[in-house]
Amino acid sequence: MPGQLETDIRSELEILGEGAHKQIKLDIQKTEDVFFGDKEVILEVTENLLSNALRHAENQVEIKIHLTETTLKISVKNDGAGFMEEAEKITAPFHQQNVKDSLKHAGMGMYICRRYCEKHGGRLILENTKTGEALVTAVFNRIV
Repeated sequence: MPGQLETDIRSELEILGEGAHKQIKLDIQKTEDVFFGDKEVILEVTENLLSNALRHAENQVEIKIHLTETTLKISVKNDGAGFMEEAEKITAPFHQQNVKDSLKHAGMGMYICRRYCEKHGGRLILENTKTGEALVTAVFNRIV
């Protein structure tokens, strides 16, 4: 899955990054480990995290992927303002940071990401870096 995952994420980056005028860095840890997971769920979460990061970034988005036999972690950081609210509120259904957001999306993305990670035995971690940037990590556990 590592090779295919990288190909799929690069394809998403091309589509989402087109016209965004943001620098996108992708760091995928090279490994021979094989991870068994639901590809569609993983890509849906990744696409949502990338589109959110691109929407909120000032200039740059960084994606890091760490894979072992049992766990896949996809971290997405953007250099915009970090999270102003608690993770529980941000991942609630229909959450929107401001009124203008309702014109762009329904506020379901982070909720769906959280639920997909949980159904895959993992979790969604939202935090601010020490420098105040938003960092979201989707953790997926291996499906047996």
